[in-house]
Amino acid sequence: MTEELTPSGPPDEPALNDQLSALLAEPAVWDNVDPSGVDAIIATITAERDSLAEGDPDGDSDTSTDHQPTNVVGIDTRRHRIYRTFAAAAAVLVVVAGAAFVLTRSDSAADATIALAGTDVAPAATADADIANRPNGTRIDLQVDGLEPAPDGFYYEAWLRKSPEVGVSAGTFHLRGGDGSIQLWAGVTLDDYPILTVTLQTEGGGAASSGIVVLAGKAD
Repeated sequence: MTEELTPSGPPDEPALNDQLSALLAEPAVWDNVDPSGVDAIIATITAERDSLAEGDPDGDSDTSTDHQPTNVVGIDTRRHRIYRTFAAAAAVLVVVAGAAFVLTRSDSAADATIALAGTDVAPAATADADIANRPNGTRIDLQVDGLEPAPDGFYYEAWLRKSPEVGVSAGTFHLRGGDGSIQLWAGVTLDDYPILTVTLQTEGGGAASSGIVVLAGKAD
């Protein structure tokens, strides 16, 4: 008596979700995520799909007419493999997106914010500085408002200072494109240099501060 083979069909959605949840729970999934792995998974899915579409579930390229009728169980197994591959691809995409989100949030988080006020040289100017300690230095995201562009032959320079006499340059800018966000870096920490100032400098005037302060503020 010949046993009748009946295709079982693709796994139901709850079962697929359980498989995906189990995969995401594995600690190894979260270690050393390589975004390039997504390309390999997509290539595997494409190959599986094309093979199934050609009616060759076993990957055999022999097209002779001596073959027995297509093995239904083979097709069903291949379909299950495709669903499992899709689940793996979804897991990798979730991990990569999550890692990118965490890295972005971590990179953009500020450890302190300093409000800067304009001096008598630039009374209408204000600025907010988000300060972030990073492994490669102290990052300063400076948002300036109301400060006139530096004239030709001049530029602005930001300083982290320990005192009015002791400071370290955090970078230069000119604002000739208008107000906006400026990213600056300093090689000292806010704990040791809690004062932030901006000076108007003359091109070719040397590396020392000009003493013409246009914005100033101090960390709490």
